[in-house]
Amino acid sequence: MFKIISTGMYLPENLVSNEDLYKKFGSDPLRSIYERIGHGARYYCGKDESSAHLAIKAGEQALKNSGLNAGDIDLLIISTDTPAQISPATAAEVQYKLGLKNAGAFDVNCACAGFVTAVDMASKYLDGVTYKNIMIVGTYAMSKHLDQDDMGSTCLFGDGAGAFIIQHAPGQGAAASTLKADGAYWDYMGIYAGGSSRPVTEAVLADKTHKVKIPKKFPATLNSDEWPPLIEKTLAKLSLKPSDGDAYVFTQIRKPTIEEVMKGFGLPMEKTHTIMEKWGYTGSACVPMAFHDMAAQGKVKRGDRVVLCASGGGYSMACLTFIY
Repeated sequence: MFKIISTGMYLPENLVSNEDLYKKFGSDPLRSIYERIGHGARYYCGKDESSAHLAIKAGEQALKNSGLNAGDIDLLIISTDTPAQISPATAAEVQYKLGLKNAGAFDVNCACAGFVTAVDMASKYLDGVTYKNIMIVGTYAMSKHLDQDDMGSTCLFGDGAGAFIIQHAPGQGAAASTLKADGAYWDYMGIYAGGSSRPVTEAVLADKTHKVKIPKKFPATLNSDEWPPLIEKTLAKLSLKPSDGDAYVFTQIRKPTIEEVMKGFGLPMEKTHTIMEKWGYTGSACVPMAFHDMAAQGKVKRGDRVVLCASGGGYSMACLTFIY
């Protein structure tokens, strides 16, 4: 059992509006794409910013909001598929620059399902003795990997970071989780150069394989097909139903998918929250950013049963329910 004692988030300063992209790529068909998926704007990192920088800013806010000292954090988990470098872990830089001198630190990468996966992992470390307070940060700097001449990938992504600090809390109420994957989709979307299978060479740079590529199209209903049974399975572990959830936060890639899932459960949209209208799609950071914004607006309150449901390239999925 665990309790979220604080949250934090950070957006870089470079606003890229839909109008900016219409000027670059034309409004047809981009305008209709944005109207369909609900994206209104996004923010890009500055030249000297990285996913580590974003994570540090979000972590600073979460730490300030927690009332804890940096030395009180026992473990740091960074969720990202846009690391500051291949090695060492982005968590090493973040741990050092946040002054988390007593914390172990490591990265988790299962794309946009990474943050929910990382919170699930963190909750299992908490024992009230060795691990009392854990910081989890989802950070996303995908703008650094975009081919700015490719509308298909450039139009989807923005940058940002979100953080939770969770604490061992035996009386908080039961939590449950489910992780799932379907690796058949591993080659549908990703950054396929820069690793050991295809190191960066002049040829890679020339054909831009080190940038985000979408070689295959995901089935349009993949998330709307997969999210409901994942949520039902997770809640059933506590003998609960979707109607027992007070607040839902989903991966923020496509607003109509969220609306479809909520409608299928017979739940009002007031029980969920979307941020793609103002911040675009921020990958591994979108769930904590949406939760932070939802709490700031008073749409999720202490004692509420929360359901987090995320999915990402690979294809990876994660669902976690807990009491806020």
